[in-house]
Amino acid sequence: MAAQALSFECQNQLPNKHNVLTMKRNIIYLVDENPPARRANVEALRRLLDNQEIQVKELEPLTNMADYNRLVAEHTTAAFVLDQRMKQAGLVNYNGTDLAAHLRSIDSKMPIYILTGYAEEKGDFDGSEYLVEYIIGKGEMRDQNSKEAKIIKARMLRHLDVFNDVLDEREQRFHDLLIKSLSTQLTQTEQDEMNKIEGETTAPIQAAERLKEQELGKSVEQLRRLLDSGQLPLKA
Repeated sequence: MAAQALSFECQNQLPNKHNVLTMKRNIIYLVDENPPARRANVEALRRLLDNQEIQVKELEPLTNMADYNRLVAEHTTAAFVLDQRMKQAGLVNYNGTDLAAHLRSIDSKMPIYILTGYAEEKGDFDGSEYLVEYIIGKGEMRDQNSKEAKIIKARMLRHLDVFNDVLDEREQRFHDLLIKSLSTQLTQTEQDEMNKIEGETTAPIQAAERLKEQELGKSVEQLRRLLDSGQLPLKA
């Protein structure tokens, strides 16, 4: 019975209502601290998804989790695949589930996946499973003919399709409420809904803008210190 259920899922979780090729958001970022492993996993995921319209891009872990905000705000970002043990190389101070929690706080709808290659890592996910859509085994992803790989492919394509549908429906609903508000007063429920949609839409952009403001502030402060110390002479 379990085998039949898995087979049914593989056959039926592929998008059938909408064509994946029409997705507005089509870039998947795979974040891993190990360059050779990152390249190998990106190539394995590309082959697994087997869709020229979906771009899988490798991404070295960024210094701070806030540095990902601008990527979340990009209108082409579709999903993140995060290696669990990014702390291992000592380049960053967060792991996959830490980053998943941060990304989820900015965009509650975006598909997020954890990539793991070690059985002992399973304990790392206790209590954090709700943060991601799926925990992907590296070996399962690379063996494209396995039942597990087919399930991963079906789920990811379905998640990406649904994510784009949600965004399209959200934009359409906001447009309808906005047009209605121009001619008549919205009910309190409709106004609350409109405010919620607006907040969900602008949250990633605001997060990215806050980071830019912080970076600008640091640059201005650095220039001020150089001027005060005389290391940066003023032009006549």
